[in-house]
Amino acid sequence: MQIVDSPVDSVLQALMSVSRVMRQRLPGDQIEPGSFWLLKNLAMRGAMRVTDLASCASLDTSTVSRQVTQLERAGLVRRGPDPGDRRAQLLELSAQGSQLLEDGFRRRREILSRTLDRWESADLAQLEHLLGRLVHDITTNSNDEHHEPEHA
Repeated sequence: MQIVDSPVDSVLQALMSVSRVMRQRLPGDQIEPGSFWLLKNLAMRGAMRVTDLASCASLDTSTVSRQVTQLERAGLVRRGPDPGDRRAQLLELSAQGSQLLEDGFRRRREILSRTLDRWESADLAQLEHLLGRLVHDITTNSNDEHHEPEHA
């Protein structure tokens, strides 16, 4: 693989490095990294079917179903009837799952806080603004089915 030294490559490498730290299992975590992000989706989006959770996580339904079975056995999620379709079941975060998820986010916030403690407030404000813009623009471009790459 050829690494090109460009701003795009620098941003890509930086995002991948930050993502790796935030997605890895940290000391004190009681949730596997892959399960952590499934629980995060349930916490943010509320109760949903396994198929919807798989779609949110961009994973195969059978993979998510196996993980959900483990999470259910561990008491981190529970299943309940779907009021819109009694044949289906909805997954929701249990109180224990919610607590372990919050603990995991607290550890990640602490890492970020320690990292940014020495930054000037103007730099933090600029970082927040630029990251917000980056997330918006990436989301817009990745969701735009008719997006044509620009040619220089």
